Amino acid sequence: MRPVPASRRRLAAAFSLALAGVLAVLALGGAASASAAGCPSFRVLHDDRIGAVVLPAGNYEVTVAGGLSCSASSKLFARFLSDWDGNLPKPWRATAEGSGKATFKGGAQSFSVRLAGGGGGGGNTEIGKLCPGTFTVNAGTDVGPLYFAKGPYLLYIPAQSGITCRRSSVLFTRFLAAPGGMLPDPWQVKTQTATFFKPAHPLRSAFRVEPANGVS
Repeated sequence: MRPVPASRRRLAAAFSLALAGVLAVLALGGAASASAAGCPSFRVLHDDRIGAVVLPAGNYEVTVAGGLSCSASSKLFARFLSDWDGNLPKPWRATAEGSGKATFKGGAQSFSVRLAGGGGGGGNTEIGKLCPGTFTVNAGTDVGPLYFAKGPYLLYIPAQSGITCRRSSVLFTRFLAAPGGMLPDPWQVKTQTATFFKPAHPLRSAFRVEPANGVS
C-alpha cells in the first residue's frame, strides 16, 4: 500500500474539522429552534389583564419553549384570558415583564407573549366573538355561585355558539334579576370562566361574561 502524503493527510484533517464545525452549528441551531419557537400571532380583543400582567388590546407575538406546541400555547393563553378569578391552573404562573409583555411557566414548559401592534377588528377563534359595547351591572348581584360586582362587563360569544349578542344581553339581564340569585332552569354556569350554558347543548347555547377592566 502506498503511504498517503502528509499534505493530503493535513487537508483531510482540516476538512473533517470544518465539517464537524458545520454539524455543530446546525445541531445548536436545531436545539435552539426546538427549545424556543415562534408561533402565529394571537389577538387580544380588548384591554385585559391576568393578575399583575397588563395586556393592551392588539396582536401578540407568541414564543413557546420546553416542548410546548403553538396550538397548546394558544389554548392556554385563551384560557388564562377568560379565567374568571385570575388564578391560573397549577403549575402555571405568570410573570409580568412590562405592559404587553409576559411569560407563563408551567413546569418545564413555557410561553412568552409580546404586543406586536394593533390591527383590524374581528375575533379570535380561541376566545370567541366580543360583543360591542359594555353591559352595566347596577348593583352587586349573585348569579348562581358567582358574584357580579357593580360595574361594566363584556359579553363574549364562544366560537360554536348560536346565541347572538343581543340575546346574551337579554339573558344576562334575566339572570341578574332572578330571585335569590338562582339561575333559571336549565341554565348552568362554569365558575372558572363565567360561561353560561344549557347542558343539553353546551356549545351551541353558551355565552361568557368578563369584567371590562380584566381580572385582577
